[in-house]
Amino acid sequence: MSVGVTRALASLVAFGAMRSMVLGSKVTFQPVGAEPDSSTASHIAGFGLYLAKLAVLGFLLAVFETAIAKMRVFRLPDFVGGALMLGLLGTLLLFVSRSL
Repeated sequence: MSVGVTRALASLVAFGAMRSMVLGSKVTFQPVGAEPDSSTASHIAGFGLYLAKLAVLGFLLAVFETAIAKMRVFRLPDFVGGALMLGLLGTLLLFVSRSL
């Protein structure tokens, strides 16, 4: 690969990671224990809880994407069987239409 393609791919991967973090932040952002006049420890605890929620959301996203990919693999024989039947039907119709 050339350097330009590698940089473009790296920027796409970085953008995807950033998008996932922003969307995950929208889903999980619930301020916990971080009132404006609270102590520094409560702010640190709230940030730690925020990171933990993002980690759980990332784990659930990985499990979901893995399950979807596995479902696609298990449905592949159905698609191949359907394509085979359509191909055989097309071949049959070709021979029938030539004999007419």
